Amino acid sequence: MQLQTQFPKHLSDRFPTRSHRRAALGATVLSIGLVLYGCGESKISQCNKVVTIANKTTALAIPKDLAGFVPLATNIDQIRTEIQAIAVQDAKLKELQTQLLGVYGDTSQALKGQVKASEAKDPNAMNKAKQDLETASKKESEIVDQINMLCSK
Repeated sequence: MQLQTQFPKHLSDRFPTRSHRRAALGATVLSIGLVLYGCGESKISQCNKVVTIANKTTALAIPKDLAGFVPLATNIDQIRTEIQAIAVQDAKLKELQTQLLGVYGDTSQALKGQVKASEAKDPNAMNKAKQDLETASKKESEIVDQINMLCSK
């Protein structure tokens, strides 16, 4: 038995020259690349990621006193950061993601503002912070409804 030094005969008939082999290899790589490009995350997958993280807010305990507001704000900031890290391609979902980020930022600020107003014994600031918190809560509910509607399609 001898060692073959040439390209195997059965393969060289299909691609007789090196340039033909390279062209075939290039076409194969291009085809695989196009297939993989089309396999990006679906809207449903992106929705599930946003919803899963947003649902973490429901597990947060509502503090019974002002001392718990700062840790709650910190937890909301962490959830906000996690939602911000999600790469969303769908334009409508991206818009809702941005709105949700704003609501969580507003909520965190309102909680911290409530604590500062209480420490300063400023009733006007306390009322404003409470109002801001209620507004953010309503907005969050509306955005969550829109995300659920978008993701159910």
